[in-house]
Amino acid sequence: MNIKILNKNILAVLVFSVFVLLALGSDDGDEREDPSSYPTSSATYDELNAEVGCGSKYSKDKKKDIFRSRYKNHWMTWSGEVVLAEADGASLNIDGFGTQDLSVDFSDKNAGYNLMDGDYITVRFVMKRAGGCFLPFSGDFAVIVR
Repeated sequence: MNIKILNKNILAVLVFSVFVLLALGSDDGDEREDPSSYPTSSATYDELNAEVGCGSKYSKDKKKDIFRSRYKNHWMTWSGEVVLAEADGASLNIDGFGTQDLSVDFSDKNAGYNLMDGDYITVRFVMKRAGGCFLPFSGDFAVIVR
């Protein structure tokens, strides 16, 4: 009986450790990061979705490679309807279907304070994470340009 409890405790600690390591190793952006030298991409949401998102026919590994080489840490400018407004970030519906396609964190942590759900905005941001069928594309250092 004690061995079963010990094994469960060890398993719980291992699972917890994996979650902690994943959280520490995640690419949530670094406040010391200087994005000013990042390249600019003119790729649209539709292009990214078809190539590395839910609409892609490529293997998971190929999508990751394409995203890392062509889009990650690139400045992008996309427009869409605000579906979730917060002072420090916003989620946008870009394609007019479903819900959020893009989630961004603003450089100015108060930039979204006056946004309202339903507003139509254009944001310039650094692409950080690829979207899929369930999760939106994600970006940091976002600025509302209109």
